Amino acid sequence: MVEYASKQRGETMEILRILADDFTVTDFIEFIEKVRDIYTSFGMVAAVGLPLFETLVPVLPLFLMLAFNILSYGIFVGYLFTYIGTSIGTIIIFFIMRYLSSNKLGEKRKNLPKVQAYMNWIENTHPILHIIVLMIPFSPAYLINYSMGLSKMKFSTFLIITLVSRAIMLIGCIPFGMTLITLYESGEFGGVQVMWLIIMGVVILLGVVFGQIANNKIRSSKTI
Repeated sequence: MVEYASKQRGETMEILRILADDFTVTDFIEFIEKVRDIYTSFGMVAAVGLPLFETLVPVLPLFLMLAFNILSYGIFVGYLFTYIGTSIGTIIIFFIMRYLSSNKLGEKRKNLPKVQAYMNWIENTHPILHIIVLMIPFSPAYLINYSMGLSKMKFSTFLIITLVSRAIMLIGCIPFGMTLITLYESGEFGGVQVMWLIIMGVVILLGVVFGQIANNKIRSSKTI
């Protein structure tokens, strides 16, 4: 155990050393390889656990975890691990908020204007619209997920919305993973990487624009 921890510290220090130097494409590839080695050393704990944790506490971009899962396990298995993790995380949020909705803390949250706006939108729009909004990268997904748990939505409806929207949303994040993979495999930054970066940029731009439109639309809805 001590030897394993020492090895992990050594790899971490090597990553920090690379970051401290001037970056080149070769350095970036070396950095990716080091991070991937640490990532894969934790197996499914990291592959499923990190996307789950990110869904509960959105501090890191989910597309970055998807990228390293694809790089470590291939596009299908990497996508599947990320999908399982983020879906479980979303379901956990639903049950936590559903439990809180039955006590005084949940009642206080329901009275917040922003929460009321989201709950009103959730309870008065068709589930297909929920799927469309949630499948857009950079949409206010975490606010909608929390509000769904506080609302009167049935779990069966929530589950369908979650499984479908998460699947489509992750497909939109695949270009970032493909950028890392092609860069790592080719060892140079060329036309293929530029193509995937352009696709990724378009997806991000559309996600930001439509996500902001959806957020403004929901927040401007009448509260009940």
